[in-house]
Amino acid sequence: MNKKFSFLRFILLVAIVIITSCSKKGETPVVEASKIWEEPDMTKMTKITSLQKLMAQKAVKPANENNPFAIHKLTADPCVLVYKDTVYVYGTNDAQQAEVTLGMKPNGFERINTLNVYSSKDLVNWTDCGEIPVAGKNNPKGPAKWANNSWAPAIAYKTINGKDKFFLYFADNGSGIGVLTADSPTGPFTDPIGTQLVSRQTPNTDGVYWLFDPAVFVDDDGTGYLYYGGGVQDDIAHPKSARCVQLGEDMISIVGTPKEIDAPWLFEDSGINKINGKYVYSYCANWSDRTGATGEVPPTAVIAYMTSDNPLGPFKYAGYTLENPGTYYGPWGNNHHWMFKLNDDWYIAYHGQTTEKLVGFTGGGYRSLFVNKIEVNADGTLPIQKVSKAGCEKLCDFNAYDTVPAATFHSFANVAVSSKQTLVPIKNGAWILVKNVDLSKGVKSVKVSATEQSNGQLIFALDKPNKDNILATVEVSGAENTVEVNVPADTNARNIYIMFQGTVELVSWELK
Repeated sequence: MNKKFSFLRFILLVAIVIITSCSKKGETPVVEASKIWEEPDMTKMTKITSLQKLMAQKAVKPANENNPFAIHKLTADPCVLVYKDTVYVYGTNDAQQAEVTLGMKPNGFERINTLNVYSSKDLVNWTDCGEIPVAGKNNPKGPAKWANNSWAPAIAYKTINGKDKFFLYFADNGSGIGVLTADSPTGPFTDPIGTQLVSRQTPNTDGVYWLFDPAVFVDDDGTGYLYYGGGVQDDIAHPKSARCVQLGEDMISIVGTPKEIDAPWLFEDSGINKINGKYVYSYCANWSDRTGATGEVPPTAVIAYMTSDNPLGPFKYAGYTLENPGTYYGPWGNNHHWMFKLNDDWYIAYHGQTTEKLVGFTGGGYRSLFVNKIEVNADGTLPIQKVSKAGCEKLCDFNAYDTVPAATFHSFANVAVSSKQTLVPIKNGAWILVKNVDLSKGVKSVKVSATEQSNGQLIFALDKPNKDNILATVEVSGAENTVEVNVPADTNARNIYIMFQGTVELVSWELK
């Protein structure tokens, strides 16, 4: 046997050992015959935190589960904006607290001064739109310089002087409600009044233990209303700690004196909707012992609701509609929701504590977001809902013929979302999954935008994260990279896996 043949056989054996070793670890590498990539050089990509790396490694969900919908980043207390053809979800940035504790201590919420925002057109694939700076006392980027924290947001938009304006309400811990404004759903947001919109000086707040958890609603005539409050005091069955008030035409002032809402067994989490002509006020019931209680008694920590013919009440108790997430998924915690209508259907966004266990946190209270379609009875009442990790069915096929921001996916493995919303692989064979991609026009080329330092491959594959059914292999070197392909039109939407080899930090991609 000559030396040249021995050397080639040695190289082949090394490649086989590497592939076999990876496969034994449950990974499916894609290796070009001519090149075996080294593990990603993390120094050449945007820095990721220890928490982001942990989430990349362990916050992995099956392809058949659409919930939690943004499992890569811990977020709570959702509010929802449906604007044009897009759903935006905003929430308390639990990840900001977890960055400090790494989940080894319970969530104390005191570090949180930003909000997370996500968007989707199909309720299956979601784009991480980044963090919104809010409270400015401990964050120089926060526009509300008077605020310590930003919890439990509420969102609305209104056309003022012919232009759509966006209004983001938030709780400065339990001390008051603030408001920010913007010209787009994702900001930038500014503070229009420089102080709390609702404070301890607001009339009729004496009985409000916690001035937090706002909800906002714009009625058919353009009038806005704000709901807030919470806390259990002497009377556990009738805390009377919720309030509602009309907003000014500008949406950044209040009109008149806030009115009391006598919600039975109230704890927190105001919600407001107009369903079949009725105004529906919803809330989280408290944790107090119900032994011997009679009358209007919702179970512990469920989403209960009341109805009225007037947005400012009086409201009448009607029952409850969402069990505590612990009933559905195991870990128990607080219950926070937002109901919204999309097309002709109703949905509910809420949070659960499944991800914290998945990634190995020992401290509790770190939450992730869920969305499910819900049922509404013909008379407008709400049955007890059946929600699940299966989540929502797709509203439409995913459009990849327009530019797709990198941080847009259904699920992932070993990929971190950086603070710039780029994707940073932490090992070779890392992947993201984008579900139900429209291929009805066929594909002539695949365009990839990456950071200047990028060097490696992106492999686009159909249906599985392996070398079968490869749609395109893009050699990535620097910012702009395109490969010509010839993929015929497919009348069926397909799942696309994007796999990373080498040091590739993805910014966006597009099918042509």
